[in-house]
Amino acid sequence: MKKISIGAFLGTVGALGILLNFLMGPANLGRILDFLIGFSLGILTGLGAILSISGLLERRSA
Repeated sequence: MKKISIGAFLGTVGALGILLNFLMGPANLGRILDFLIGFSLGILTGLGAILSISGLLERRSA
């Protein structure tokens, strides 16, 4: 259950960050800070999805 809650939190934070990035305009890929923010939000979203799916599979097999 802990994996699911942590995964949901990370996925939500990452998805909100990506949504805000789209709403604020296109990222300027020439700036390293914009790239790092986008990259870290993508990593957070991916980790959240992986943890949520892993927790659901673990819960199903138990």
